Amino acid sequence: MKTLFLLIRLIPAISLSACATTGAVCSDGWKVTGYYSPVEAEYPDLKNQTVIVTKEGVVRFNRQFLRDVKMEGWGRTRFGWYLGFYSNQWHKSQNPLDARGNPLQIGAIAVDRKIVKQGSVLNISGLEPVLGISSFIATDTGGAIKQKHVDIYTGEGKQAQKHTWAVSGQQRVCVASL
Repeated sequence: MKTLFLLIRLIPAISLSACATTGAVCSDGWKVTGYYSPVEAEYPDLKNQTVIVTKEGVVRFNRQFLRDVKMEGWGRTRFGWYLGFYSNQWHKSQNPLDARGNPLQIGAIAVDRKIVKQGSVLNISGLEPVLGISSFIATDTGGAIKQKHVDIYTGEGKQAQKHTWAVSGQQRVCVASL
């Protein structure tokens, strides 16, 4: 009940309602965006920038791939491991990771922790045709995720990038805290 009160207090909503069957709090006007993991193999072969990767050393990558990894968080390299950028450094991992260091799954959602508790289930209707799901779990955060903004992980590669555009827009979001 405390979480519900806090959520209602923090979210200025034009239409705020509680769903009695699920205990979810729904409100309109959420900014929904998507993020994905670029795949280096989908970029031209030209490797034109050298970076230092923690625990790997000096590696050359396509400059646009590096820009996209910085924007999206993680990308799959031609070596099969993932390259991430955080704490102003390049990092290597066997999986793309969320803010807690767990492997990202399609449908993971980045939230503002001041607004939505980690582990909460969010329902966003209308996304099932794009992603095959309409329920998402808040497992990630991001520097640009503030207030009523959520960012949905859509997977890897060009198809996932297209999905990021398809999920973007203003939506009604229902939040059920666990």
